[in-house]
This record gives sequence, structure tokens and C-alpha cells, in this order.
Amino acid sequence: MFELIKRHVKNPEILWLVKTIIFHNPTTDYYLKGDPRLFKLIPDYKSLFKVPASQGLPIGNLTSQFFANVYLNKLDQFVKHILKAKYYLRYVDDIVLLSKNKEQLKIWRNEIDKFLQNKLGLKLHPAKQILQDINKGLNFVGFIIKPDYVLMRHRIVANLKQKLWKFNQKPDKFIEPDIKQILATINSYYGQFKHVQTFNLRYKLWHNNFEKLQNYLKPADNNFSYFKIKNA
Repeated sequence: MFELIKRHVKNPEILWLVKTIIFHNPTTDYYLKGDPRLFKLIPDYKSLFKVPASQGLPIGNLTSQFFANVYLNKLDQFVKHILKAKYYLRYVDDIVLLSKNKEQLKIWRNEIDKFLQNKLGLKLHPAKQILQDINKGLNFVGFIIKPDYVLMRHRIVANLKQKLWKFNQKPDKFIEPDIKQILATINSYYGQFKHVQTFNLRYKLWHNNFEKLQNYLKPADNNFSYFKIKNA
């Protein structure tokens, strides 16, 4: 990664900063929050505690997403200019290829896997390769994308319902900092909802799941686009 960036960046201060971020080991300098027992449930391939010292970038760093795009630029160039794939999408490490020819997709998949291993020291996840008809929907970047419409992932809706339930278990009144944090969490989900046809979902969540939060929040409009703090 650092060698790739060095080819395009000559400013010594920027290089120093990039090197500091890339080679920082977060497993030796961190603050543990939550139940430590839950860490045992994290798959090995998703934990920086269980990868070689020369691999892995912390997901929480904003730079990690940018670095992933830099690192996988070679893959983009290979797929578009060597394989000549017309319909190719990538978001960080999630890849989508479209073709009317199923066998062509299999050939591309094998070529991509070989390229990743030989040129970038990576490989496709063996359990996360899905080959299916597009009418079944494309599960991508938080949405289920179909030819004529887009749906929210069920898991995202379930996560919001779980958060709303936890918020409502608070026995006493909410104080202002708490309600502002809750508002930010809810509106982040509703920011996703606005990209798909989810009026009924937004409406039902408000009436069925907000419960005591209705005493502190109010819809910003009749479409339940987002929420505001009452009397704010």
C-alpha cells in the first residue's frame, strides 16, 4: 500500500502521515468497550488481532476506505481494460459484475481471483460469491436492488427496531444529550430509507416502535423523512 502511494505522492510530510497511519498497529493501542466475551464471536478474518502484522487496516479509520480504493485500482483497470467487462461495480471490497452470459461470469470470476492472488496478495472470499439471476435482487451497499425498484435490507430494519426497543427501556426521563444522540442515530437510518420507497415502513416504525420517544421527538414532515426534537 505504502509503495503504491509513494509512486504518486512526493510531499515528505504527506508521506510521513500516510506511513504513520498505514503502519500503526491498533491492536497495541486501543480502548475496549462493551462485553469482552463478544470478541470471541468475531470471525478470525475480520479481526486485526488474528491476521499477520503486514495485513489489515482498521475499519473505523476513514483513510482505510480511501486506501482500499487506491489498492484495488489495479483490479478496476484489469476488469475494465483486460477482461473488457462492461457492467462492473465496486465499493471498497464488494464487487458486482453483470452479464447475460452465465459462463462469462464464471470465467471473469476465475480470472479476477487469479489476478488478486498474483498481483495484490488477495483472494475472493470462498463463501461470499453469489451467482444468480438479477431478478432475485442484488444485495449491495445496504440495499436490495431489483431491476424496477430498490428495497432496504431486512437486517438494517431489524437493527433499528432493536435500537428503538433499547431506547425505550430507559426507566427515567431522557436528558438533552441523550435525546440528541438518539435523534442522530434514528435520523442516520432514515437517511438511508429516503433512497427507497419506504413510506409505509417509516410510518409504521413511528406508530409502532417509537413508543415513549414520541414524547421527545416529532416528524419533520408528513412523509416522516426525518425527526426533530420537540420544542427545539
